[in-house]
Order: sequence, then C-alpha cells, then structure tokens
Amino acid sequence: MTAPVLAGLDLGGTKIGVCLGDETGKVIAAARLATQAEASPEPQLRYCIQQFREMEAKTSLAAPAALGIAAPGPLDPQKGCLLEVPNMPAWQGFPLRDFLADHLACPVNMANDANASVLAEAYWGAAQDVDNAVFLTMSTGMGAGLLLDRRVYEGQLCMAGEIGHIRLSEDGPVGFGKAGSVEGYLSGPGMVQVALAEALACRQRGEKTEIPKDASRWRTEDFLALARKGDPAALRALDRIGAKLGQLAALLADLLNPDVLILGTIGSAHLDLFEPRLRRVLDQEALPQTAAHLQIRPSGLSDRGNQTALALARQQLWYE
Repeated sequence: MTAPVLAGLDLGGTKIGVCLGDETGKVIAAARLATQAEASPEPQLRYCIQQFREMEAKTSLAAPAALGIAAPGPLDPQKGCLLEVPNMPAWQGFPLRDFLADHLACPVNMANDANASVLAEAYWGAAQDVDNAVFLTMSTGMGAGLLLDRRVYEGQLCMAGEIGHIRLSEDGPVGFGKAGSVEGYLSGPGMVQVALAEALACRQRGEKTEIPKDASRWRTEDFLALARKGDPAALRALDRIGAKLGQLAALLADLLNPDVLILGTIGSAHLDLFEPRLRRVLDQEALPQTAAHLQIRPSGLSDRGNQTALALARQQLWYE
C-alpha cells in the first residue's frame, strides 16, 4: 500500500510556505511566497494551489490525502477562518479552510501555529517522549501550544494558549496593546523594545553601548549578538527578558505541571542564553517539585514551518 501524501500550508504575516510530505514529517517538496497582507487572499491561495499541482507533477506524487493549515492568531473553528490578525487585515474572515478543501478536494485541518507546533513536536520533535508539554512560539508574536495527556488542548473557543496578552508587570514594553505583557517582553519585537530601553538608560548613566539610537532596522538577532559580545545594555536587557521568561515558566509549571517547556524560534536558537536566566527565576517562583520536574528544551523539528502544517494533515488523516 502506497503511503499517503500530506500537504501543508504555513501561513504567516510575511510569507506563505507550501509543502508536500509524509506521515514521518519528511518534507518531500516545498515552495515559498511572500504574503500580501493587505491584498485579497484568493489570488494568493490560487497561486498556492498551483504550486501544489506543480510539486505533484515534478515529484510524481499522488494528490494529497489531507491538508494542514498552520495560521497565526485566534481562529474561528466553525467557519475555518482567521479572526483578529492585525498585520493581515485582508485575511480576517476569509473562508480559508473551505476554499482550499474545495479546490484541493481533500479534508483540511486548520489550527493556530502554536497548537500546530506542539502537535508537530509530539509527533517528531522535542515532545515525542512525554505526555505533557508547553511550546512557546517566541517569534513575531508570543503564544503557547498546550499538550496535555498527549492531546493538544484548544479550549472551548480554540483560544487556549493565547498568553501574549497576559500582564507580567504594571508597566514595560507593549505587546497585544498592553504594557508589561508577555508578548511585550518575550516576542521578537518586544525584546528589541527592552534592549532599546536599557540602551537609553545606559547612555543616561554615561555608559557606552553598541545598541544604535536609530534601531528602525534592528532585529532580535542583532541584540542577542551584542549580548554575546558582553555589551552592558544588551546583557541587562537579556537579564530582564530571561527573568520574565522564568516568571512565565513558573506560572505554567504550577498551573499545568508539564514535563517539558519547549522554546521555539528565538528561544530555541539561543537556549544557552535564556535557560540559565529562566531557570534561576523558575526555581525561586515555582513549587520545588514542579520546578525540578520541568525540563527546558529547544525545538526538535528540522523544518518547523512546514512540519507544523504536515502535523495537522497527519492528525486530520487519522482523526487523532
């Protein structure tokens, strides 16, 4: 019996990834295009469908048996559409799931990228050997995917894990429209806000820093590179961010008692910087038993964007 072909669509604010793969998480063919966030979704999706057809022809693969869509932000599970995605206004309310199901003639499974990520980690990554895990996206936004008793927990409205708006302090960097929020501290743009604030304070004390005054093109990777070089403002920013990450980890540890906390994207790439700072606060704030039990891991996925979407296709195919 021929193994079924799975299709994946990873929808983001800046890019759309499409791929074909199999149940082992292997990506057989893939393509990418830039997202036109303010343009109509329909022509962009038609181009994605064309890419699927071309990949099928080039690889001599069968038509996909199921499609998984990993999408940003809160979703409407009944209508199969995006709800509130500020950086993708034209996509809000578009019947994404039904449009692709009709044109590809296969069942479609759609979830937010945090839930899709923790599912993929459970299949092929850092949560294969545990029953309970939390995945933190730590990217342009900040959300959590919850794996509880080997099932992805989505909540009544499929909005469980939308932790970005939770306030960690009365003031601080702004994310999700809230000062001092999880997204304000722990998303990529939020980390840059923290670094710029520390640079300003550093200059006011008469100290030197390589963090630029004009940081309009500055990225999280630039800030972390300076922290590795020992820049004083960058190190203070890293300490603040690590402490807030530890505060969040302590809340998750005591509330959910997971086996593993998986740091995605930025956290995964720089685990050596974040883990000791996180662990210091986690051990202070969480119950001793839950803190000691909790393992901190990087993502175990080799191609997270594509594999998160393939995980949803696999789940749909086997009704897991």
